[in-house]
Amino acid sequence: MYLNTLTISNFRKIQHLEICFNKGVNLLIGENDAGKSSILDAIRLVTGVHSNDYFRVSDDDFFTDGKIRSNDLEIICEFRGLSNTEAAAFLEWISIDETEYYLKVTLRAKRRDKGNSIYDIYSDVRAGENEESGSLGWEAKNKLRVTYLKPLRDASYELAARRGSRLSQILGAHEIFQQKPNVVHALVDSMNKANSEITDYFKNQEGRIVSDTINKTYLKEISLENNPLSAKFKITDSELGRILEKLELIGSSISEESNIGLGSSNLLFIAAEMLLLKKDSSYNGLKLLLIEEIEAHIHPQSQINLIDFLNRHCDELKFQNIITSHSNSLASKIDLNDLIICKNGKAYSLHNSNTKLEKGDYAFLSRFLDDTKANLFFANGVLMVEGDAENLILPTLAEKIGLPLHKYGISIVNVGSTALFRYSKIFQRKDGEQIGIRVSCITDRDIPPKAAGRYTYEVQRRTGDLEVMNLLRDGRRTEEDYSPVELEKKIDAKKNKYRGGDVDVFIGNTWTLEYELANSVLSSLIHKSIKIAIKIGDGGKPFSHIDYLNVCRLCKTEIEEWRRNDLSDEEIAVEIYAPLERKLASKAVTAQVFAFLLRRDKTDKAVICADPYLQYLVNAIKYAAHV
Repeated sequence: MYLNTLTISNFRKIQHLEICFNKGVNLLIGENDAGKSSILDAIRLVTGVHSNDYFRVSDDDFFTDGKIRSNDLEIICEFRGLSNTEAAAFLEWISIDETEYYLKVTLRAKRRDKGNSIYDIYSDVRAGENEESGSLGWEAKNKLRVTYLKPLRDASYELAARRGSRLSQILGAHEIFQQKPNVVHALVDSMNKANSEITDYFKNQEGRIVSDTINKTYLKEISLENNPLSAKFKITDSELGRILEKLELIGSSISEESNIGLGSSNLLFIAAEMLLLKKDSSYNGLKLLLIEEIEAHIHPQSQINLIDFLNRHCDELKFQNIITSHSNSLASKIDLNDLIICKNGKAYSLHNSNTKLEKGDYAFLSRFLDDTKANLFFANGVLMVEGDAENLILPTLAEKIGLPLHKYGISIVNVGSTALFRYSKIFQRKDGEQIGIRVSCITDRDIPPKAAGRYTYEVQRRTGDLEVMNLLRDGRRTEEDYSPVELEKKIDAKKNKYRGGDVDVFIGNTWTLEYELANSVLSSLIHKSIKIAIKIGDGGKPFSHIDYLNVCRLCKTEIEEWRRNDLSDEEIAVEIYAPLERKLASKAVTAQVFAFLLRRDKTDKAVICADPYLQYLVNAIKYAAHV
C-alpha cells in the first residue's frame, strides 16, 4: 500500500496541484518557498502521524492571491497497491476500478467569518470515491498514520528520557511492546525486581539511614496525626509506558564512546524512527516515511549513504519515502525518475513518463550529472554552456550589463558540447507545460567565416609553412561554402534540436565565442587576454605589471600593422583568434584573464548590449533572468 496521488486545492501557496509518487523513494527538490514543506504537511493533515503531534488546519493554511484569502481548501490522498488483507482493513471505505483496489481519503476545510476579522475553521476527513463512506474509524485512521521527521530537529532531545518522549512513542508502537492480557512484559518484570532490591536497600542496608531520617525525623513531625505520611524509594511505576519514558538511546562511534555530535545523533534518531516502518508481517496499514530537509545536520557523504540505504531497502521492507531537500549532492546521486522539482507551488516529476528524455538520456545523466550541474534544479534560470570559456566569462558579462547572476538566481551549467541536448530535455515536458525555470542554451555556430579560408592561404604564402594554419580549416566548410538557404536550415536545425518548453537557444553569429569577442567592442580585451594566456601558459608562470604593459604595446603594434596591410575587421578578428585555434593558448586561461580585464573595463553597458556580436549572450542572460 502506498500513496499514489496527492491532489491539493487552495492550500497555502498552492492553488491547485496534482502529483503522482513512486512506490519507493521520492525526492522533492527546489528553491526556498517552492511548496515542498506544504506537500508534506498536506499529507500529514490527511493521514496523521505516529507521534500524535497536534496538527490541524489553521487560518494561514488557506490560499491567498495577495488580496483575497480562499474560504475552502481540499486535500485528497489516493492510496494504491493494496493487498487483499490491506483492502479488508479498509473494507468500508475501499473503491475498485478496472484493475485494483484503491482508497481515496479527502480532507475538506472551511473558514467561516465570525466578524471583526475572526474566523472559525472547520475541517473533516472522509473516505470513499465520492466520500459517501463517511469518516474513517479510529482503527483505520491508525493504519494510515505516517512517520515524520521534521526539519532542524533536536535529535538529542527527541531521544532523551522524559515524560511523553519521542523514543517512548516509537518503542510503544512496536509490536514487542504491545501489552498482552494476563502476560507480564519482561521489562515490567525486570523493573519489579529492581524496585524490590531498591526497597530492600533502603529498609535493611545503609540506605536505611536516609529513609528513616525522612520518615521518622521529618514526615512524622510535619504530617497530620489523622493523615500520617511515609515515603519509600523506587525507580518508577511498574507500568510499561512509564518504563519506556525512562529509556534513552545513546550512540557511540569508533572515535567517541559517548557524546556523539549532532549529525550522528540525527542518524541515530532516523534509525529509531524507522522502527515504525519495520512492521511485522501481519501489519496491514500504510508504511510511509516523510523526511523534511534530510540534509539537516548530516554531511553530504552521510546523505548519500542514507539515500542509498533507502533505495536498497524500500522494496524489501515495503515502505515508501517522500523526502524534501536543498542538497545538490542528493539531487545528483538519486535516479532522475525519483526526482520531483517543486516550483511556484507546483510539482514536476522527472519520471520518464513525464519528460522528453529518452532512456539513453537517463543512463547518460546518471553518470555525468554531478554536484555542480545539479545546481540547475534549484535555480530561477539556467545558462547552459558548452565549455569553460562561457562558464568563466558569462558571470562577469552579466554584472557588466546590470544582471548579476546571483541576484537573479541563475546557475551556469557547463555540460560539454556533446551533451547539451540531453540536459536541456530535463526541462521539456511531454504535456508541453512549462516548469518556470528558464533555460538558455548557449552554443557556437561553428562555421568559420570567409576570412578564415583566405587567412589560411595568406599565412601559408607569408611563412611558406603549409601546416601552420591547417587547424583553421581542417576539412570544415566556411561560411562561403553555404548558400543562404543552407545556412538558415543549419541554424534552425540546431535551435530545434534543443528548443522546447522553458528552453530557448542562443547561437553565435559566426564561429566561436572568442571569435565573436574578437569582432566586438571588447576585441582589445580578448586580444590582450590571448597574448597573456600564451605568456603564462597552463602552468601559471609569473606575470608582472611590466609584462602587462608589454602585452598592451604588442597588441597595439599588431593592430596598426594589420590596418596598414588593409585587413578588414573580419580578417583582424581571425588574426586575434588564430592562436586559440592553433592551441598556442589555453581557452580556459584566456577566459579567466578576459573576465579579470572585463571586470575593470570601462565600456558602457549600453554599448555592450547594442553590440551585434555580443547580442546572443546578452539575450541569453536576459531570458534566464526573466527580463
